[in-house]
Amino acid sequence: MKLHLYRRLAAEGIRKNRRLYAPYMMAGSVMVMIHYLLHFLESSPIINEVRGGDFTQLFMGLGGVVIRFFALLFLFYTNSFLIRQRSREFGLYNVLGMDKRNLTRIMIWESVFSTAISIGSGLLLGILFSKLAEIGFFYILKLDAGYAMSVSVRSLALTLRFFLEIYLFLLICTVWRVWRLNPLELLQSSQVGEKPPKAQRLTALFGLLLLGSAYYLAVTIKEPLQAILVFVAAVLMVIAATYILFIAGSVTFCRMLQKNKRYYYKPNHFVSVSSMVYRMKRNGAGLASICILSTMILVMLSCTVALYVGDETSIQKRFPRHINMEVRLNGSEGLKRELTDQLEDAMTLGAGSSAGMEAAAAEMPGAVPARQNIRTYRKVAAYGLPLDGGYSIDMDRWVMGAADPTGRVIQFFSLEDFNELMGTDADLADDECLIYCYGEKYGRDTFSITEGGSWRVKAEMDDFFESGFRSEISAMSLMDVVVKDLDAAAGAFCDLTCQNGQTWAYPEWICEYDIEGGDDEETARTEAARAGAAIEQIRLATGAKIRGTDISMRVVERRYSLMMDGGLLFLGLLLSIVFVIASVLIIYYKQISEGYEDQARFGIMQSVGMTKREIRRSINSQILTVFFLPLLFAGIHLIFAFPLLWQLLRLFGSVNLALFVRMAQLCFLVYGVCYAAVYKLTAGAYYGIVSGAKE
Repeated sequence: MKLHLYRRLAAEGIRKNRRLYAPYMMAGSVMVMIHYLLHFLESSPIINEVRGGDFTQLFMGLGGVVIRFFALLFLFYTNSFLIRQRSREFGLYNVLGMDKRNLTRIMIWESVFSTAISIGSGLLLGILFSKLAEIGFFYILKLDAGYAMSVSVRSLALTLRFFLEIYLFLLICTVWRVWRLNPLELLQSSQVGEKPPKAQRLTALFGLLLLGSAYYLAVTIKEPLQAILVFVAAVLMVIAATYILFIAGSVTFCRMLQKNKRYYYKPNHFVSVSSMVYRMKRNGAGLASICILSTMILVMLSCTVALYVGDETSIQKRFPRHINMEVRLNGSEGLKRELTDQLEDAMTLGAGSSAGMEAAAAEMPGAVPARQNIRTYRKVAAYGLPLDGGYSIDMDRWVMGAADPTGRVIQFFSLEDFNELMGTDADLADDECLIYCYGEKYGRDTFSITEGGSWRVKAEMDDFFESGFRSEISAMSLMDVVVKDLDAAAGAFCDLTCQNGQTWAYPEWICEYDIEGGDDEETARTEAARAGAAIEQIRLATGAKIRGTDISMRVVERRYSLMMDGGLLFLGLLLSIVFVIASVLIIYYKQISEGYEDQARFGIMQSVGMTKREIRRSINSQILTVFFLPLLFAGIHLIFAFPLLWQLLRLFGSVNLALFVRMAQLCFLVYGVCYAAVYKLTAGAYYGIVSGAKE
């Protein structure tokens, strides 16, 4: 009989508080569903078989970790709110004769019901929407998902186990909280107000300084390597500063409004401002959480959409032709024209024109596709650190993974190759050079290498031919230097070696060309194998002058890039859904809790003549005064984070800054409309509570 009573009281408690429990269980259900979908897609056999699928599996796995961590924090937050609102009811049960053991039994049954509904509906939705998610995911990746529907038992088991552990932890926290309070504290806990935090001005000033420092770090970033080093620190500083400013700064802001008599002593503003100032510690923390979540949503969507939409542009920049070959040469001997002319003959004259191509054609019989738009050139790349107004080659830093962010990757080109590829007739003296820098200009009259020599800068160029390894997609700053005689300029340091025996410079011969049917992967791979075999024949014939060959096929790299960018986009969309739901629930619970707290105040105001119309105006005043601050701050955070985010996007191959700006603007506009709609709906719930106070 008692068991039935506890079950009935638990079910009745959930039913009567459905305004609180329904969003809580819905949020848990969505997180369970998304957790299942991430593991389902991660273990997809189709993804496992596709080239580049390891990228998407990695992203899905990382997404699962993020969901688990966020679900624990957010469900703990919402559960704490639920218990705070239910404490008065539990205190009443306690006063009427129920001891803590009886209350514990009720809480256990409530937890069983809410857990079963959340996990059960979440898994069911995950199974039902798994095929739709797979089709959408594969559409982004441009793959065929098929029509067969499957259920991942392993994903079900992992999701069930993890969320059972979360809800068990929440139950333990709930029981502990109720046991440590006496009946009187339980009855009054939901009515306890907050005192404004002390030293608000000093704290707010510290928050401003911290936020200003984070913004300074973000806007002064010039290279992707620097962005990697400061990203985590800048994010943590922004989060801390946001919480400080919303807690201490919002109190100061409300106090300023109270001192403004023309503003404060009006029915629209008096009740809202006077009530907010006494609960700003909790209120500010909630607003800061909304701001941080909004910023995360805007950053994720802006970056992932920009990467995906600009994927093809990035591929065209990084791989200008169907076949892109880099032949790594060995020292100054490999750089000489005799060897590179032999390589050029093998690639440009066609099959049967050289011993290398004859052997390659014999190994891979069949029609050799015509090579078109052939482009060849030599270059020498080295890593230089600033020294006495010039640069010193220091490859020890490069190969040991300790590259200095102030250093540059310096690429040397010959004037002959430059004129041919750019279609110019520039002329240089032996001691002159042309320089091209991405972004910030070089701005000096001379350029020197401690180990190589010094040149007068004849001109700084505004454009340069696509050399594959461009600064737009490099982790470090890049400088292109054109000299009259490449052998003489780079020969001085090409033969120097660092501690592990590697050379200080990387001489290369680059060959890029298109072929008929080059967008077909099988055709491209066959041609790449044929070209590689030809280079290998020359390497064997010339001794140690060639160290190796890297051949990239644009069609293959396009698939890898699409798998990475598409996986990031899909993960960003799923995580954004989770963060949007979290933001909506924080807003909703914030309105509900404040509605119950303000119910008595508005009841008194109605008793002395305040109309429902004036109540609604007061609510609108409160929303316009405070609740749109998180959206405003999120937009400011995004603006100042732009330089930092752009440098990080360069690491993923993004080359279109204008596209990134447009995507960020679009995402902010769409999110702003949704944000306003959510506040409109939740303000209605708040109004429904306080306007019915007198009734």
